[in-house]
Amino acid sequence: MKSRSRDVLAVDVQPTTAMKVRCVRCSASPDAGPIFEGCPACEHDGSRANLEVAEDQYQAFVPPVQDDLLSGIWRWRASLPPLAGNVEVTLGEGNTPLIALNRSGNTVYVKDESQNPTWSHKDRLCAVAASHAASIGAPVTVVSSSGNHALSAAAYAARAGLPCVVITHEGMPVSVRSAVTAFGAHLVIVPGDRRWDLVERSVHELGWYPFSNFTAPATGNPIAVEGYKTIAFELAEQLGWKAPTSIIVPTGYAEALCGIWRGFKEMHAAGAITSLPRMISVEPAVSAPLHHTIAQKLDEPAPVQGGKSLASSINVKVTSLHALMTIRESDGEALAVSEADILTAHKELAGHGLYVENASATSYAGLLQAESTGVDLGERPVLISTSSGIKDAGSRDGLAAATLDGSWQTFLKALPDRLLLQSV
Repeated sequence: MKSRSRDVLAVDVQPTTAMKVRCVRCSASPDAGPIFEGCPACEHDGSRANLEVAEDQYQAFVPPVQDDLLSGIWRWRASLPPLAGNVEVTLGEGNTPLIALNRSGNTVYVKDESQNPTWSHKDRLCAVAASHAASIGAPVTVVSSSGNHALSAAAYAARAGLPCVVITHEGMPVSVRSAVTAFGAHLVIVPGDRRWDLVERSVHELGWYPFSNFTAPATGNPIAVEGYKTIAFELAEQLGWKAPTSIIVPTGYAEALCGIWRGFKEMHAAGAITSLPRMISVEPAVSAPLHHTIAQKLDEPAPVQGGKSLASSINVKVTSLHALMTIRESDGEALAVSEADILTAHKELAGHGLYVENASATSYAGLLQAESTGVDLGERPVLISTSSGIKDAGSRDGLAAATLDGSWQTFLKALPDRLLLQSV
């Protein structure tokens, strides 16, 4: 790669693609060019609208070969973006379990995305992003994240043989920092409010490929978001080619929410399923931009001031137009849950054997809220559990275990009565 000046560069060298995309708002298909900042026509009119891969880039949805489980999400390759050179970067992501929970005689399903290679749903997005970056010859990949997205991007960039720069803040957990650097990514720690500007300039001035969003309202990476469609495909397959009646999704910039919805729409259009789910977003109440935009019946996403939340990975100040359209098109709901709700949900899920990230627990908190307020979830509700609780374990108070002297007497005294009463 030709060396570049460290001063401001006058020429915009951001990566481009020849893949056909369309605007979710005006349906315009921009000419081949940059795709990471939304529709240029809508931006000219003062709106920030998402782009998505055009429908005519795919054939009608068809189920994959049943035993093709070694290809990761690429077993659904016919419904994923067609990439130059047929590049398919994979670490075996996808095919995650669907776990049934019994609640007062009713079945609720949990899609456990912590079973992915880097323990989160982001692996689906990053598998497609890394593949696309490799297919267009991107020199470097870049991501702004302090958690799941950083970890996944670093891993998939390494798998693709691409350099990765992770721009984060001082709050990145030590465990994530260790893994990111182990994957060979270059870690840059800056004040939180400077991250997006640095990603944007690296895309425009250095030609780097963005794995994450850097605009407000959020526009994201329209190619990478397609990876989330595979959650929808797997759910339909796991439920005997029936759609869930509702899907409750922890929601930050809403890429998973929108990608899952698009997957179900594609299956429905092809006749693979006969109904569509209601999409239910859940955000921490201290911010909740999608919830507030819906509640105020606005036509454009509205930013919020926000506050601190235990669910830091989805605690954002902006949402996207695509998210707003997804909730309304699916006749869904945009819920907001308190910090106490999140902790209650986390504890209850752990009681079922599911140790999840705080953000993941919001889907269960949303379930509890929906049940208490009469939101219709139907007979097959599914919760998306996005990530493992190991990553943010330090954010929750735990009881320190006392060290005993090893005698039988002190051992018995340390046990709660309920365990002794249950013993023979």
